[in-house]
Amino acid sequence: MIKRIRYQRKTLLVMGEGDCEEAFLRHLRNIYCSDNEGVSVTIRNAQGGSPISIVTQVIRFTRLNNYDKKIVLLDTDLAWPAELKKTAKDHGILMLGSKPCLEGLLLSMLKMPASTSSKDCKRTLQSHTNADMTEWRHYESCFSREVVEKARVFLVELDKLLTHFEGR
Repeated sequence: MIKRIRYQRKTLLVMGEGDCEEAFLRHLRNIYCSDNEGVSVTIRNAQGGSPISIVTQVIRFTRLNNYDKKIVLLDTDLAWPAELKKTAKDHGILMLGSKPCLEGLLLSMLKMPASTSSKDCKRTLQSHTNADMTEWRHYESCFSREVVEKARVFLVELDKLLTHFEGR
């Protein structure tokens, strides 16, 4: 009888701040992890809140579930206190920021200027894409793998996120 070797996939928890982040992360998972090999990515939606409440949610969630890596994707329009950064680091949570919000990151990916105002970024992205950014399938037309790969060269936070999706 021949024994088959079973390889355990790396696990990654990524928590987004809201519905748009969840949809974007699902789109990235579909691009980078759809072959059922490599990394097993769990996406969670924090349903809004402050950076402190979102990191706290990840800590609570991972008390019951163990992951090799834990990431939170947060807007940078609210300050991240030093104590929060320390708490996240102590719990093995990587904090990645979208400047000033996810829509700002998405505009940057499209090489469009992003305002410092989250509201302006949301309005500009909506007028450019005419898509429901809370639905992951709507990302496919504007944010193909080619667009994402080109953007990761000049967007450090995006590259860090994708590196974890790829299991590196």
